[in-house]
Order: sequence, then structure tokens, then C-alpha cells
Amino acid sequence: MRSGDREFDDFNYKKAIEYYEYSLRRDSNNVHVLRRLAQSYHKMKHDDMALEYFEALAKNENKEDSDLILFGAFLKERAQYAKAKLIYQQYLDRHPDDQAVKKEIENVIKFENETLKDLICELKPSPFNTIYSDFSPSYYKDNLIFCSGRKTKDYRDDRYEWNGEYFLELFLFDASKEPTKQIVRFGNGIGTKYHEGAVCFSSDFKTMFFTRSNYFKGKLNRDENGANNLKIFIAEEKNGRWKLSGEFPYNSDAYSVGHPSLSKDGKLLYFVSDMPGGFGGTDIYRSYFRDGEWSKPENMGSRVNTKGDEMFPFFNSRNSLFFSSDGHAGKGGLDLYVVNTDGREFEVGHLGSPMNSSSDDFSIIINAEGRIGYFASNRSGGVGEDDIYSFEIEHENRVNILIQDSLGLNPVVPDQIRILKPEGIDVNYNADKKRFSFEIKGEQAYRILIEKQGYYSIDTVLYSHILDPELTHTFKLIKRPSVEKVNVNFALKDFKSGDLITPDILQIIEPEIIDLHPESGFGNYRVELDKNTDYRVFAKKEGYYAIDYNFFCSDSLANVNHELLMRLMSDKDIAKEFLPEELATVYFDFDKSEVKPEAFENIKKVVDLLKSNEKLMVTLVARADARGTSEYNDALAFRRAAATREFFVRGGIDIKRVVILALGETSPFDRVEGQSLEDWYRINRCVDFELNTFLDDQAQK
Repeated sequence: MRSGDREFDDFNYKKAIEYYEYSLRRDSNNVHVLRRLAQSYHKMKHDDMALEYFEALAKNENKEDSDLILFGAFLKERAQYAKAKLIYQQYLDRHPDDQAVKKEIENVIKFENETLKDLICELKPSPFNTIYSDFSPSYYKDNLIFCSGRKTKDYRDDRYEWNGEYFLELFLFDASKEPTKQIVRFGNGIGTKYHEGAVCFSSDFKTMFFTRSNYFKGKLNRDENGANNLKIFIAEEKNGRWKLSGEFPYNSDAYSVGHPSLSKDGKLLYFVSDMPGGFGGTDIYRSYFRDGEWSKPENMGSRVNTKGDEMFPFFNSRNSLFFSSDGHAGKGGLDLYVVNTDGREFEVGHLGSPMNSSSDDFSIIINAEGRIGYFASNRSGGVGEDDIYSFEIEHENRVNILIQDSLGLNPVVPDQIRILKPEGIDVNYNADKKRFSFEIKGEQAYRILIEKQGYYSIDTVLYSHILDPELTHTFKLIKRPSVEKVNVNFALKDFKSGDLITPDILQIIEPEIIDLHPESGFGNYRVELDKNTDYRVFAKKEGYYAIDYNFFCSDSLANVNHELLMRLMSDKDIAKEFLPEELATVYFDFDKSEVKPEAFENIKKVVDLLKSNEKLMVTLVARADARGTSEYNDALAFRRAAATREFFVRGGIDIKRVVILALGETSPFDRVEGQSLEDWYRINRCVDFELNTFLDDQAQK
């Protein structure tokens, strides 16, 4: 048994089976050996023998609950959905609160009854498939690069012990040439006698990121357990020959890093790794190229990664991340999924049939228009182990929207539901199914507004891809508390002349942020506020002293009509309101509100400035980039400003001298010509400091 374990851990399943079969003659009831035999035969594609051992394992009284999950997954891969449902139900009887297995049961019921009459496209097997593994296609200029375990003349007959095939190499397919010359080995200058595969290129096709066995300078490196892991290497093309220029800095001998996918601007790399700290077997990570270096890898989190294996990421020009997983509830084996990396409201979408089958479906790529692509599968009917299929999508798809109450128990029909961006899309209502829907024309973001009287409105962004089959988004409307409202009026006037003036900013900043806009004419403002509530107002206009004003809202005349007098500033005070440019901004990482250490010194200088002049106050103007919903970005901007304000308070500045103005995504900086999208996002993830001079209490009185 120990010998079998060693071979199993080194992926030598054929040898492992020999040892385990021998061990089973001594102890036919050994759960560990039954489990490993079932898994080994499964890996070797000997399904009849795998089924025999899985069934013996399921009947064994010493089995673990996780063995039922393994068996259910195996049955799904064989499209035996009815049997899989029974096995999953056995597990659920022991763990009735396991939501993931409940989802599996829902899916196998759906797949059991699935028909293929409304497929989004047809699949075509690629002409270069062989009896060996062919997978991981990648676009290269007008041609296609792919990985294959086929034999070539260049290397000796080295075989990989997992499946007895030759080691993987890269090949180029050029459909424009005559059939005998369409397939050639690719990567002149980087080939070894071990695995090369899963490749991606820079937009000019001069730089290549590729996966390779941990083989460098003629040496095959192993981890402490003797396993040879994968690494990402980088090569540059010159005069038709590729030269190795280095490796990804977060490679390791101790774990695998592979399956690279590079963004169009070359500043974002997605990849797969089983490095420590992940969610399961292999997880998807990303790294940013900044200031000539790759940033520390960022795990894509539980929205993407599971206890299973996530692999073969493909990142397109519209921020959609396609990947394969056996951890999400799917049809069986590895299935294909998509998630938009900007969509915080967006759930992972299963690509459905015919992309997904009960077998392994993986390594998808799609062209810039999002309609033509390739992927690999080991489904039945193919030529060999893994085959590459092409597809072309010809018709549109539909997005469904369900509106429910806050508990998710009953449907709610809103007063209106509109697509704000892009314009011109009609939303239809199906009274029988109590759901709304609209047609999607391709992959893009859809800004949607849902309103109903007596409920909080929903203003959010949906990200949908044409490959998502009948994607459904569910929203919960939350009732507003029944608080008596009062109409409150504001008028701002010049202190000396009494003329109405329009401030640059008039905003209620406590207890919530409300932007005020002229109700009618020039300088008159009206807003509906909660009765018997304390409010704080901030007004600002260039050349005038800022106003920071508190009032209690009731229905008395003095607390309903407010006349705010603004005084012109002295030249001396105006001169104090400008900060040196290097002190003016704090930048934040994507989706983060933690102030980075690099900003501490600048904040302290502004704190010292306020300490030296007690007539100064500071406005923290907080922004977020345009990714995610407007509601989320408003909240994120406020969190960033609040985190920055903490430094002022801890520095001894009265909190009333620090005003938060959370703009969210509503007022982005202009994007200059030649500026990359990622850099434009970066400069909008910020808090700006604006100094304002206000009158002291005596002067205000």
C-alpha cells in the first residue's frame, strides 16, 4: 500500500494500480485502497474498473462522507445523473445544511431532463486532432498554437507515466497551407524533452508566457517530495527564433505555477497555482505589472475558486474571465465558466451545452468579437484523449431578472425597471413566470435601475456574456422604514449684498450623504428629510469661507427654512487654501479602503498644516474607479475617506474640521490620450485633500 501511495502521489497511476491490487488481496475491505484504486482507474480512463471500485467504496461501512462526493462526481462525468442524484442525497441525509450539495442535486435534475434542441451553436472537431491529447489552444497572429502529446521526430521516445503519452509540446496550425504542411512544431529555441504547454502572447506577439516542467539550464528540479512542478517561463522572439528571457518571479520549486493568460495591455497576468493559502487543489490568481515588476499574486477569492480545481483561465478584452473548474456545480468533470472581473454583483456563469458535457471541458479561447472560439474536451465521439473543438455563435441570448422581497420569499413587481446604459434596450415582463427579461447583443455591462414606492431603489450594473445560457439575476427590494418626512428649504446668500449665490458644493454629510441641487431658479434648494433627526450640512464656493452647519430637523419654521450667509474670504486666507501637489492625493489599491504606508508621511504634513492654522478645515474628496455598481462605489469611496479621516482624528484634529465628500464614480478625472485603462482606473482610486478656510465661532455669531 505504501508503494502504491508513492506512485499515486507521483501521478504514476498504472504502477500504483499494480501495488494497490496486490494490497487488496491481503485486505479486501481496506477503504483507503478502494478509494485510491477507484481514483487511479478514473485517471487512467478505465471507467468500468473505476465504477466497480467506487461502488465497493460506497457500500463499505467505513467509508468517509467525502467518498460519496467523489462517487457522485464520477457518475456525473459518465452522464449518469439519476444515480449521481441518489449518491448526493445519501451525503445530504448526513449533512442537510450543505448548500453546495443541494446545488449539485438541483443541477443533476436539470441536466437529467436537458434537451439539446436550443443549443446556442454547433461544435466542429478541429482537423488537427490526433489519438493523443490535443488541448489548450491560443491565438497567434492569424494562426493557432496548441499543446499536444503526439510524437515528433525531434525528441526521443520519452513518455509520461501518467497516461503513457509522449511529453507535451507546442504546435502551430496554419490553415492557409497545404494539408501536409499545416502542422509544425512551435517555439524554436525553447523546446525541451519535458512538458511545454498552456501559452499566451503579448499583443505584438513578441513576448511569450508559457508553462513548462520545472526544467532549467539542463536540470529537472523537484520539490521535497520528489515531484516535478510546473513553472511559467518568458521568452522573446527575434528573427523567427524564441529565446528564454526569464521566468515569472513567483514560480517555486515547492508548488506549481502555470496556465498564463495576459491582458491586452500586458499589465495583468492571470495564472493557476496550488501555492499554499488557496481554497482547494489549484486556484486562479492574478498579478499586475507595475513600475517594471509583477505584483504579489492576488487570489481570485471564493467567487471563482473552490475546494476543487480551477484552471486554464482566459482573460479577454472586455474583462471577462473564462476558466474551467470541477468545484462549481456542473455537468461533470471540468466544466467551462465565465465571470466578469469588474462585476461585484455578477455570479459565475456556467456555459451550458454544447460547450459543457459530462466529461472534461476546458481551455476555452474566444476572439475579440466574442462569437468565435475554441476549447478542448475529452467527451465521447472524439478522435483521441483530448480533442480541440471550434464554435461560432450566430444568435443572441437573454438575461432574466427576478425581483423579490427582502426575505426572498415572494415576488415583487416594481414601479419601473429600466436599462440606463446602453440605451434603447426594452425590458419585457412575463406575468406567468413573474420575471423580467431583455435580449443581450454581446458581452458588455448593463446599468439597470429598479424602483418601487416605499422601497429603496436599486441602481446597479450587470455583466452578461452571450455564452451565458438563460442567465438569471435575482434582486431583493428592501422596504424603507416608515418615518415622517419634512420638506426642508435652503437659500445661500452673499453676507454683504444679500444676493442669492450658487455654491460649488452643497451637501448633507451626516447622518447620510445627500447631494443638494437647485429646486427652481437660482440658489434655492429643497430636500425631503426625516423628522426629528440631527443633520450636518457642508457648503463650499470658491472665494468664500466654507460653511459647516448643524441643525435639528422638525416641522417648526426655524428648522425647515434655512438661510445660509457666505462671506468673501480675505486674500490672506485664500493663499492658505492651496496644497503642494505632492501632498494632495492618497491612492488606493483596487477594491481596497486601507491607507497604504506610503501615504502616512503626506497625511501627517497636512495634519501639521491644520494644527498650525485653526481656521483651516480639510475636505476629503473620495473617488472610486468605474468598475462595479454605483452604489458599491459610493460606499467604497466613503470607506476610503473615513479611513483617511482616522489619521486626522488620531493626529489631534477635531473631526468637525474634516469633511467627507464621497463622489464614488460620478466625477472621474479625464482620461488623457494614450493613457491605459488600468492607469486611468488607478488615478481614480483616490482621496484628494482640499483645504477650506472657515470663520471661527465668534465671527460666525
